[in-house]
Amino acid sequence: MLQHAPADVLMTFTETPEASLSVVHVVDSTGRQVDQGGAQPVPGQPLELRVPLGSVPNGVYTVTWRTVSRVDGHVTGGAFAFGVGVSPGAAPPPSTTNPFPSPAAVASRWALYLGLSGLVGVAWVWTAAFESTPEAGRSYPWFVWAVAFAGVVGLGTAQSADAGVSLGRLLSTPLGAALWWRFLPIVAAGIALAAGRLHPSFRRRALVVTGVLAAGSMLADVLAGHAAASSGPLRWPNVADQWIHFASVGVWLGGLAALLVAFGQTPSDTKAAAARRFSAVAGVALGVTALTGVLRAVDEVGQWNALVTTGFGLLVIAKAALLLVLTVLGAFNRYRSIPAVLTTLRGLRRMGGAELAVAAVILGITGVLTGFAPPRLLRQAAQTASAIAVDGSDFATSVRVHLEAAPGFPGENRFLARILDYDTGRFITGARVTLRFEQPDRPAIGPSTLALTRTADGVYEGQGTNLSLDGTWSIVVVVERGLESTEVPFTVTARVRPQIVHTISAPGQPTLYGIDLPGGRILNTYLDPDKPGFNEVHATYIDANGKELPIPGLGTISVARPGQAPQALPVRRFSAGHFIGDARLGPGEWHLEYTATARDGSVLQATLTVRL
Repeated sequence: MLQHAPADVLMTFTETPEASLSVVHVVDSTGRQVDQGGAQPVPGQPLELRVPLGSVPNGVYTVTWRTVSRVDGHVTGGAFAFGVGVSPGAAPPPSTTNPFPSPAAVASRWALYLGLSGLVGVAWVWTAAFESTPEAGRSYPWFVWAVAFAGVVGLGTAQSADAGVSLGRLLSTPLGAALWWRFLPIVAAGIALAAGRLHPSFRRRALVVTGVLAAGSMLADVLAGHAAASSGPLRWPNVADQWIHFASVGVWLGGLAALLVAFGQTPSDTKAAAARRFSAVAGVALGVTALTGVLRAVDEVGQWNALVTTGFGLLVIAKAALLLVLTVLGAFNRYRSIPAVLTTLRGLRRMGGAELAVAAVILGITGVLTGFAPPRLLRQAAQTASAIAVDGSDFATSVRVHLEAAPGFPGENRFLARILDYDTGRFITGARVTLRFEQPDRPAIGPSTLALTRTADGVYEGQGTNLSLDGTWSIVVVVERGLESTEVPFTVTARVRPQIVHTISAPGQPTLYGIDLPGGRILNTYLDPDKPGFNEVHATYIDANGKELPIPGLGTISVARPGQAPQALPVRRFSAGHFIGDARLGPGEWHLEYTATARDGSVLQATLTVRL
C-alpha cells in the first residue's frame, strides 16, 4: 500500500526490455486506463521501464504488461496490483507468463543450428581431414548453407509475429540488429561458396572462409541468447562457454555429416585416413561439448530441484540423456566402425546415421530451450516482483534514492539503495550508506541500523532482519560523503506473509478457520454467532503437537473495514492460549488481525478476512 499516488510506475526486469516493443497499462478498479503514454526507458537503467501516471485518487490499480527481451526476443507478460491509500486486499499476486515458444520459432532455431553446425563441420573436414577436397557431394555445402539461411529468415519472421509487430519495425530495434549480425555472415558465406564454385582453385580457401563466417554467426546467436543475458563478471565467460559449446557441436556432429557425405559407397585408404583424422578431433570435440554443456546447465538451472520441477530442467535432463546416447554411439564408431573403413563403410554409415538422427533431436530440444526463460532468470523475476520499492529525495533535493526491500516480508530482507545526484542524474560513488529503521506505531521497539556495501556505481546493498514485524516502518537512508551527511526518509509497509487458511463449516455452527503459523503452529479462530451485530471473536493458539500453546501475555485482536485503520478489540483470556475479543460488526467484509508472543519470544501473527 502506498500512502501517496506515485508519479509513475517503475518496473525492473531480469533481461533488458525493448521499450518500443513493450506494452504496459495501468487501470483502476473500473477498468479505466490511468497511465499517460506508453512504456518508456529509464536513462542509465537498461533493465527498467517506467510508465507515467496521471493524477490518481486513492484506490486499487492493476498493472498489466507485455514486453520483448532486447537480448533474445523472448516475449513475456504478467500483472500485479498496488493500492494508493488502501490495501490491494484480495488482488491477485504478481504474475509472470513464460509462454511456450511458437512452433515457427522452434523450427527456425533448429534449422539455424543445423545449418551453422553443418557449415563448420564441412569447412574443417573437407579441408583438414581430407588431403584434397572431396568430389562426392559437391552440392552439400550449399545444402547446409540454405538450411542456415532459411533458419535465420524464419527466426526473424517468427520473432516479429511473436512480438506483434512488422518485420520492418523489428529490424529497426536492437533485437533486429542481432538478426542482422546472424544474417550477414551467412550471406557472406554464400558469396564465398559461390566464389569457390566459379574458381575451383579457390574452393578450398572458400570452405575455410565459410567455416569462419559460420562461427561468427554462431557468436552473434550466442550474444543474442541466455548467456549474454547474464549480468556481472560471469557474462563474458558464459558467452565464451556457450560459443565454444556451439562450435564444438559443429566440429563433432557437423563434421560427421560432412564425412559421411564425402565417403560415398566405396572404401579406400584415403577415406580411412580421413576417418582417423576426424575421429581424433571429434573425440576432443565431444569432451568439450559435454563439459561446456554442463557448465551452461549449472548456470541456467542453478538448483538441483529446478531440474525436476521446471519444464526447462526436464528438457535439460532429456538433452543430457540423449547426449549420453550419442557418446555411446560415438565410442562404437571410434573403436569399431572407423577401423573397419578400409574394408567396409556400412558400419560407419549405419551408426553415424544413428548419431546424426539423435543429434537432430537434441538440436530440436535446444531450439525449445532457447525459447524458454531459464529457472535462474525466473527466480530473479520472482524476487524482483516481490520487492517493496520506493523513490524519494532529501529535503534539499541534493540526492535521489531508489530503495528496495525483498521479499518485503517481516524477517530477513535484502536491501538495495540506488543513489544519484539530484541535478545531474549521475551515480554517487564513494559514499558511506546506512539505513535507520524505526516503527512509529510500536515505540517499545528501539531503532536499528544496517550498513550497506557498494556493489556497483551508485548501488549499495545489504542483508538484515531489521524489518522484524509487519506494519509501517520509517526507514531513513543516510548518505555520508566526507563531512557531509544527507538523510532521505521513507515510509515502508512490510507485507503480511501469505497464509494458508483451512475452513471447517457445519450447518448451524460458526465457521472455524485454521490459520497455519511458522513452526507447525496453528491459530484456530471463529466468530460467535458469525452474524452481523455483536460477536465474540475466539482465538486459540495450537502448538506443533496439537496441544494448546500457552501465551504468557495477553494476545491482541483488531478489526477493520477494507481500507480503514484497524481498531483493537477489548480482549480477555479464556485459557492459557485461548483469547476472546468482543466486537460489534456490521454486515459486509471485515479484516481481522491477531498477534501473540509465545514463551520462546516468537511473535505469532495472523490475518483473516471474513464476510458477514
